[in-house]
Amino acid sequence: MLVAMRILHTLAVVMAMATKASADTEVIEILKKAIAQEKDKQVLTDSLAAIEKLLAKNDKDPEAHYARGWLLSRLARKDDAVVEYDQALAIDPKFAEAAYNAGVVLADLHKEKDAVARFDNALAINPKHVNAAYNAGQVYYNQTDFKHAVERWSTAQKLAPDDFQIAKKLVQGYNALGKDGEAGKARDVVFALWKAGKAGKNKDFVFDQFDVGSYRIYACETFDTSGDLAYVYRFDVTTSDKPIGSVNLETSAVIREQGVPYLLGMDKGGSHSQLGNVWKKLPPYKQLKLLVIETIKAKF
Repeated sequence: MLVAMRILHTLAVVMAMATKASADTEVIEILKKAIAQEKDKQVLTDSLAAIEKLLAKNDKDPEAHYARGWLLSRLARKDDAVVEYDQALAIDPKFAEAAYNAGVVLADLHKEKDAVARFDNALAINPKHVNAAYNAGQVYYNQTDFKHAVERWSTAQKLAPDDFQIAKKLVQGYNALGKDGEAGKARDVVFALWKAGKAGKNKDFVFDQFDVGSYRIYACETFDTSGDLAYVYRFDVTTSDKPIGSVNLETSAVIREQGVPYLLGMDKGGSHSQLGNVWKKLPPYKQLKLLVIETIKAKF
């Protein structure tokens, strides 16, 4: 399953650090240079050495430990990076970004229980930390703890009501909980954001995820289905998150004229086929989902 973590722009953190009266300007300058050239391994290595010299003189500098954590994470020493972020937080218990970045690294290491603990800690320190709320929700969702996922995403949405990514995550969460009414309301929010131009270039959105055997299914709803042959819903069948085909609820001008505007189709192996199921009205999602599952079991 895709983790889909949000990574905070570290330069913004550095600039916030620079406003602290106790901040070490030398640490900040080293980290700013490293961020500007983070694809240059030698710059990262040299910056790490410089930070370690400063820590040898003063190992109680939270910004220096944070900087070392960031550099270690970029040098593929992720476990060590977590240790440094945790150390920064131990020295400065209000350093929310240290907890947050530890969570990002731990999620990347697939240590999700530890990751969500760090995200929740960051949110406890800074209740307005929208990315911590979002990432905590994602980790809970990955752990199939949908109740807590919805709680965290609801918190994130209150903090950022115009955020399209958060809004669609709430639809997924409510669908996973089987709460149709709440899912419908959350879906209305997603469509309102799309109409307001808040969805970027997205033409559809994932509103549910589930497994069928070894396949991961991503259920997508299309925003504009007015064209000829549009997929109202598309159920992408994936293995290792790579699409191998889809089952689709389709509509077109021709079948709308025939009075049966919805039919079930399939894309597989580079070819498209229609499966014979037709509806005069949009079928209830739960009913359609069961049929899609049966189709995937039979056809994939």
